[in-house]
Amino acid sequence: MNRYKATIILILASSIYLLSYPFHKFFIGGLVYSGSCASMIGGFADWWGINKLLKKTIPRNKQNIFDGLSNMVSEELLSKETLKKILSKYDVSKLVVEVVKNNKELVKNNNEIESIKNVLRLMIEDNVNKIDTNEIEKNISNLAINILRETNLHKIIVSIIEISLNTEYTDRVYNFILDELILFSKSYAFKNILIKFIMETRSSYEGESMRKKIIDKFKGSNDNLAIGIQDKIKKFLSNMKKNDNKDRLILKLWIYDKLEEFKNSNNLKLKIENWKLELLENAKTQEYINMIFENTSNKILKNEDLYNKPFLIIENWLNNLEDNTDTQRRVDVFLKDMLYKLIDDEHKNIGKIVKENLSKYTDTMLIELIESNVGNDLQLIRINGSLVGGIVGILIFIVKYSLGV
Repeated sequence: MNRYKATIILILASSIYLLSYPFHKFFIGGLVYSGSCASMIGGFADWWGINKLLKKTIPRNKQNIFDGLSNMVSEELLSKETLKKILSKYDVSKLVVEVVKNNKELVKNNNEIESIKNVLRLMIEDNVNKIDTNEIEKNISNLAINILRETNLHKIIVSIIEISLNTEYTDRVYNFILDELILFSKSYAFKNILIKFIMETRSSYEGESMRKKIIDKFKGSNDNLAIGIQDKIKKFLSNMKKNDNKDRLILKLWIYDKLEEFKNSNNLKLKIENWKLELLENAKTQEYINMIFENTSNKILKNEDLYNKPFLIIENWLNNLEDNTDTQRRVDVFLKDMLYKLIDDEHKNIGKIVKENLSKYTDTMLIELIESNVGNDLQLIRINGSLVGGIVGILIFIVKYSLGV
């Protein structure tokens, strides 16, 4: 099975190598070309070595080879000191800046960003659609109702009114209300209300009664009377805008008295509580929450800023990184500290992983595998040679490209 895998990978690497050669001077083409070339070379070398040389060498020198490979990888090729020394030679932030600078125009002139946005959009939409909104809505609805049941609505209303009446904006509120009343008193709609009221009043008093005589003293047409009343109301309300106006002070005292009455009225407390409970009993809370969820999710999903903002943040950050040496220094220190810690914590596993995998095979097992399966399991070396070769080729290209070599 592994033989076929290794052969397919080798053929695939060779085909990609040939197809990518015409584009090897471009970044993406060079990346693919370098990776496939290294993968092909690694695959061919391992194929030749396994089939011609290692059939007799492995059983005879198994332990030495295993120990040598393990020590070479963990103590020489990938030792802590070597990895840290290589890493310390580079300013990681400058590598990031260089890669971004060299590929900025390339990114702007292709559809990579739009492709990423589309993938991001699909991921977000898919995750939103997978959310069990019914359960969430039910829980939120129950929570909201329970909180409202325990809430003293009467106390909240009193507090809001008291706070509103004891701020520096109280007089402005009064004036705003008076201005609105003045505006309404001058309106055509209010004039019609007054005319209707005058007509109904005159028609309700008939004969020679005293009330009829009093009403008749108001001479003039209904229209003129309405205009006169409008002017008087406007004047009255305008005078109330003065802070020392007697009627304004009376209004304030009346409001405070009513507030005190409202605050201490057990009957009102009970009515408000009953009204609240009745409202909660009939409220379609879950439907409202569902509507809010749907509207909010639709707005969020249709908001292009959701998909553009991350790229804008990254772009601004990268631009700042390119121009700000202090930011570069901090980024370099941060990335290196993170990588150094990763090396210290995980380096011991390199030799362990190598030994654990190699120590599984005895001489008998290796000979049987080679004779019966023509080195079936050893074909993994070919696969690893191709894959590791490809990865190393890609990494080498990236490093060389970043350094301008």
